[in-house]
Amino acid sequence: MKKKRLIKILLVIVLILVANIGVVSCFDLNPNKEIQLTYTTLSDKEDEQQVYYSADEEFGEEQSITQKYYNINNAQEMSYKIPRDVSFIRLDTGMSPGNIWIKNIKIKYGYKNVFFDNSEILLQKKSNDITEFNANGEWVTIKSIGNDPFFELNISDSFNADNIDKLENTIKYMVCLFVNIIFFVVIVVRKKIKSLLREIYKNRHLIWNLSLNDFKTKYAGSYLGIFWAFVQPIVTTLIYWFVFDFGFKAAPADANTPFILWLIAGIVPWFFYAEALMNATNSLLEYSYLVKKVLFKISILPVVKIVASFFIHIFFLGIVLIIYMLYGHFPTLYFIQIIYYVFCTFALVLGLAYITSSVIVFFKDLGQIINVFLQIGMWLTPIMWNQNIISEKYYWILKLNPIYYIVEGYRDCFINKVWFWNKIIQTSYFWCVTVGCFFIGIMIFKKLKNHFADVL
Repeated sequence: MKKKRLIKILLVIVLILVANIGVVSCFDLNPNKEIQLTYTTLSDKEDEQQVYYSADEEFGEEQSITQKYYNINNAQEMSYKIPRDVSFIRLDTGMSPGNIWIKNIKIKYGYKNVFFDNSEILLQKKSNDITEFNANGEWVTIKSIGNDPFFELNISDSFNADNIDKLENTIKYMVCLFVNIIFFVVIVVRKKIKSLLREIYKNRHLIWNLSLNDFKTKYAGSYLGIFWAFVQPIVTTLIYWFVFDFGFKAAPADANTPFILWLIAGIVPWFFYAEALMNATNSLLEYSYLVKKVLFKISILPVVKIVASFFIHIFFLGIVLIIYMLYGHFPTLYFIQIIYYVFCTFALVLGLAYITSSVIVFFKDLGQIINVFLQIGMWLTPIMWNQNIISEKYYWILKLNPIYYIVEGYRDCFINKVWFWNKIIQTSYFWCVTVGCFFIGIMIFKKLKNHFADVL
C-alpha cells in the first residue's frame, strides 16, 4: 500500500511539474523577443519600402529590413520584425518620387498592441524628401520629391518592452498558481469527482432514456409536437439575418463569406449553450419528485437536460451543413473538430449547471437573473456583430468570456479553417475556467445535496 501511495504522490508531482512547464512555454507570447511592425500602404508605383530601426537615431543598412511593394494602386500590408531594444524607427517610403498612402501603423510586442493614429504620423520627428503629409480619412497621404523619402517615429514613448515582459511573467506565475490550485482541489475532492463520474457512467442508459423522454414530452400536448423546439431558434435566426444583413448592411469578418453563413456559425452554439444552461438550472425543480426519492441519483438530472438540448443542437448542425453546401461551402477536415467544441460546450454548461441548479433550489430568483445575463451575454459575444468594429487592443476583454472561445471555434470549423491547438493560449484559458467551474460546482452540489428534498 505504501508503495502504491508513493507512486501516486510521485505521479502527481510529475503532472504538476509538466503542467507548470507547459504553462510557462505555452504562454510565452513572444519567444523571440521581437517587435512586429505592420502597416497598410498604397502607392502609384511599384517600389521597395524599407524600415530602419535604432536605439539612438543612428541608422545603418545593417539595421534595416526591405520589403517589395508590388500591388500598384492597391492596398498591401507590410510586416517587419525588429529587435525589442529599439526606440526609433525610420520608414523609407520608396526609392523615387511619387504618392504614398499609409494607414494602420501598429507595433505588436507580446500582448501589447500600439497603434499610431494620423496625428502622430503628421507630427513625425524628422522627414526627408517629403513635401507634404495630409490626413485623408483613415489614410495619410505622403508626397515625395526625391530618391530618399522617409520619416521617423519615436516608439519609446508608446510602450516599454521591459514592463511588458514583467507583466507577462506575472501572468504566467498567476496561471501557474491557478493550475496548482486546481491540482490541489482535485486531490482534495478526488473522491467526490470519482463518485460523480462513476454515477454518470453507471446511469448512462438511464440518462439517455430520460433525455429522450424529456425531449418528447416537452411538446407532447401540442399539435405540431417537437416541431416547436426548432421554430423559435429558426425564426430568431431569420430575424437577425434580415435586420443585420438587409437592414444594417452588416459584413462578416471574411469578405468572401456571406453574412448568413457567418451568423449561423456563431448563433447555433449559443442556442445550445443558452438552452442547455437554463434547462439544466431548473432540472432539480422540474424533477422534484425524483429528488425526494432516497435511492435516485439526482446528480444525473442536469446531465439529462443537457443531453436533451443536444438533440436539438444535432438537428441545427445538420441544417448548418445543408445551408453551407447550398452556398458552395462543403465540409472539410476541419469540421471534425466540431466534436471537440460540442464537448467544450457540454463541459462548461455542466460545471455551471451544478452550481446554478444547486443554488436555485434555495434562491428561486436565480433563474430570472441567469436569463437576464444570457440576454446580455449574447450581445457581448460577437455573434451578430463583427469584433473588427472595435479596437484590437480591446479584444482581450472579449476573450475573457469562455463562450467567445466556443463561438469562434465553430467559425474556425466552418469558415476560418483553424485547428483548436493553434490557439493554445485561448484553449488553456478556456479549460482553466471550465475545470474551475466544474470543481466548484461539484463541491457546492455535494454540500447542498442532502438539503434539496427538505426545501423542495
